[in-house]
Amino acid sequence: MTRRAFWLSMLGLVALACSTVAEEVEPTVAVVQETAEISERLRPDEIPLIEGPRSEDGLHAIFATPDLGVGKNRFAFVLVSDKGLIRAPTAAVSSFYLPEEGAEREEKQTAMALFHPFPYVSRGIYTSRLTFDKPGRWGIEARFLDDDGAVRNVELFFDVAETTSAPALGAPAIRSHSKTLDDVERLTQISTGSMQDPDLYQLTIAEATESGLPTVIVMASPAFCTNAVCGPQVETLQQLKDEFEGQANFIHVDFYDNPEEIQGDLSQATLSPTVLEWNLPSTEWSFVVDRDGIVTGRFESFTPLEELRIALKEVL
Repeated sequence: MTRRAFWLSMLGLVALACSTVAEEVEPTVAVVQETAEISERLRPDEIPLIEGPRSEDGLHAIFATPDLGVGKNRFAFVLVSDKGLIRAPTAAVSSFYLPEEGAEREEKQTAMALFHPFPYVSRGIYTSRLTFDKPGRWGIEARFLDDDGAVRNVELFFDVAETTSAPALGAPAIRSHSKTLDDVERLTQISTGSMQDPDLYQLTIAEATESGLPTVIVMASPAFCTNAVCGPQVETLQQLKDEFEGQANFIHVDFYDNPEEIQGDLSQATLSPTVLEWNLPSTEWSFVVDRDGIVTGRFESFTPLEELRIALKEVL
């Protein structure tokens, strides 16, 4: 697809989203409430994914960024059908607020979501930016063109909190004394996965945020990235480090504190103390921290290289 055709398709989808009358919302928000109640009793790696209603052919959305708060948010989701992953280049996303059960929804915003394929694996994620002006029950309708040129749509329902669980944009980064190579005998004691880079374990987060350089932090477990919304985030961090070497600090913190003891059995896993300090409610996160130690980039679930690159350039 040419660049001109790409942007024309984006504009067409936005116009379509603005002109189409939305259907009435089914009371499927009860599923969101039930999921929230369950999540209060579970570790972040045990919380089930939020999925939208399924069409007859299995088309539905899977939510990738449930830690939302009032204000501007990165919003991400995966689209799948019974035939597999949906890979349309763009989707128009219309958000709405649900005041009370049975009440009319309040249409809020239409934005464009772009599809980003995961490197190395056959998955991908749609990302956009949405603003939520109050806490409560919300939903989105995502519209896209299928391979036959027909307009398809899915809905997704979720909660927005007053404040997020993980550190918000503008908050000071938590000065965690995360593990480095100096704390262990071998790298496999602090990192999972096959592409291990010792450069990512030289500094603690506390040391990095006090170094006078920007810092990019990824908290994820490469060997145990098993759900539909997580991808090879540490490999993306390595690419970013190679591109901006010497201009910023790059740190990986494995989600689990005892990777060698797990042996494929997550019931044996212990969450990293740094993950607990940062109050992460899900299993894959990236943060960009500026020279003053303030969080300027906050990304839940897989984040493509281009998103991290833009966020880092803003603080160099």
